[in-house]
Amino acid sequence: MDLGASVWHTQTTVNADGEKGPELQCSICFTTYDNVFKTPKQLDCTHTFCLECLSRLVAISMDPHESKISCPFCRHLTPIPKNGPPALTTSHEVLCHLPRHQQHEEPVWLEGEKLCYKRPIKTGMPTFCICIDIGASRQGAGAPPQPRPRASLIERFTNWKKLLLFIVIIVLVVVIVLWPLQCIITTGSMRCVPRTSQPITNNTSPHTHT
Repeated sequence: MDLGASVWHTQTTVNADGEKGPELQCSICFTTYDNVFKTPKQLDCTHTFCLECLSRLVAISMDPHESKISCPFCRHLTPIPKNGPPALTTSHEVLCHLPRHQQHEEPVWLEGEKLCYKRPIKTGMPTFCICIDIGASRQGAGAPPQPRPRASLIERFTNWKKLLLFIVIIVLVVVIVLWPLQCIITTGSMRCVPRTSQPITNNTSPHTHT
């Protein structure tokens, strides 16, 4: 989605004296900083990363009993403000090296597990709100799985009905298919009772002797 000119990315610039300014891309995602989701945030150890990457780190690795984030480089702990990663210190040293239209930090807030930004109303530019999910990979990052809810009585009854139906189908298959097949193999006919030989009877009447 086009965020307009205020969130375009830029490349690292070098001043006229040949001196390189501060790093203008995040060392985690290697994306150029901007003034919205990629706002440069500085930790207490002075290492700087973009807001989105720090928010994801907080979402998947922060101890819930200790509101601190560990620096990916030096492991120094930085307290997380009450309003979350968007309230971390912004590196104005980096912002001032961005293009002029990106040197003003845009308001971004944390809404559950999403970072949200609403572009203000400007002449000729429609306003909109955009959010990005920062907690989607928590389950795959070693977080404890959520306990599965216990099945209700209706669900258990439904499962029993399915099991009973399965048993009935199996019995019908055995009776209709397998049993006649076994009879054909053993007796040579569909009748499972072996054929018995008929006794030979003599139709001639006995002669009487006088």
